[in-house]
Amino acid sequence: MPAKSQNAEYAVTPDSNESIVRDKGMLRQSAAAAVSEWRRSVEGFVAGHTVTTMAYLIQREKGRKKAHEALAHLLSKLKVAPTTDAGVRLALAMNLDDIEDAVCVASALETGCDAIITRNPQHFRKAELPALLPEALVAADGEDAG
Repeated sequence: MPAKSQNAEYAVTPDSNESIVRDKGMLRQSAAAAVSEWRRSVEGFVAGHTVTTMAYLIQREKGRKKAHEALAHLLSKLKVAPTTDAGVRLALAMNLDDIEDAVCVASALETGCDAIITRNPQHFRKAELPALLPEALVAADGEDAG
């Protein structure tokens, strides 16, 4: 596993991709909370396979142009964590209920992330990394500063 940087690194993992398209308010609130923190002291990643899933879902609902605009915006804020052969094999060996969640965790581990940022932390309770709501990341930063 790569050495962790001085700044914390987080993997952003929407584990219910349908909600990305349909629940814009929740996504905007979560994204705003996470992005405000990342601008200060952390590096954020999104798993490579999540980008393609998001592209498919957004394009199906909103069209190709909107999908490309949304992804360009997302990638202006986050780096892409690779989905590798070793990562997929690691994911298959994990004790998580959903393979997509497991691949996200494996990508985060390979990238050296410190936590998973998700709207559904309960899906990651068996993961090797802590899973946080975006709002918890911002709240924890406020506690550290005080």
